[in-house]
Amino acid sequence: MSLIDRAKNILFSPKTEWAKIDAEQGSIMGLFTGYAMILAALPAIGTLVGFALSFGPYRYFGMNYFLVTAVAGYVIGLGILYLMGIIANALAPSFDGAKNDLSAMKMVVYSATPGWIAGFFGFIPGLNILLSLAAFGYSAYLLYLGSQAVMKVPENKAVGYTAVTIIIWIIASFVVMAVIMSILISSIIGTAGLVGAAAYR
Repeated sequence: MSLIDRAKNILFSPKTEWAKIDAEQGSIMGLFTGYAMILAALPAIGTLVGFALSFGPYRYFGMNYFLVTAVAGYVIGLGILYLMGIIANALAPSFDGAKNDLSAMKMVVYSATPGWIAGFFGFIPGLNILLSLAAFGYSAYLLYLGSQAVMKVPENKAVGYTAVTIIIWIIASFVVMAVIMSILISSIIGTAGLVGAAAYR
């Protein structure tokens, strides 16, 4: 199945798509290289579009801001996704689910689809917030469905499993955001210092 078809189906017919996903063979590497690494680039592409159009904060900080934000967000975001797959897999038995490395990665990767697509429009003031909230809610729903389909968590425990996974995901994301902001601020200060030093020569 093509990447576009998979993304479309997981968004518009998730229940039937999760059943197909559960039956599929594959590898974690293939899941990342053939899906996650491609769609995870959408927010970075959106940032580039915002830079080209001088939307949002990009017009103030320039290309340096874009490079640091896009590259750091992309790499660390994929790292967090992989970490969440490990955590989701470890949590499954506590909610009567079945441990399976590949299934857990499938669940978190495909559930992240709405966030990546919404992230493309992150350069649009106002709309980005609404899309982010909608994507978060829908990703939670996909995770809920996926927990039952691929991790075999009973329906009566799927809400708890989903909630715990999301809470951990949010905490991890806040930590990542702090790291990105630290890198970004250091980069901006460093650039400003170089410009100031050049001005005094």
